[in-house]
Amino acid sequence: MIYRDLKNKIKEEQKILAQLIKRGKGLRKPCNRTDVTKDDKQNFYSPWGDSDGFANWKIESLSDDYRHKHIVYCNFFNKTPYEMIERTCHEDPASGRLSSIRKEWEGQLNESDEKTT
Repeated sequence: MIYRDLKNKIKEEQKILAQLIKRGKGLRKPCNRTDVTKDDKQNFYSPWGDSDGFANWKIESLSDDYRHKHIVYCNFFNKTPYEMIERTCHEDPASGRLSSIRKEWEGQLNESDEKTT
């Protein structure tokens, strides 16, 4: 995969994550759970959720994924230093997770280079 294709693919993944987070945050209030779809149940419900099965921790997990991928994206593609990405965050990101995401993306670039030669 070439650099530009990888960048666009990751952008699309981030958009999907953002849409899931937005939908999940709306479902936090029980009064908003009247129009729950099959996809919502798959994405946000769990037997370990609250009284009707809604699992707030799934939204927190999606938000955490989005944050880490955003940090790596900005640093990997735009060379933005971490201090410029999150100026007021009180909790540092998991460095191991950041490096594993970066290695995965670099691997996708390297695999495509090997296929073209």
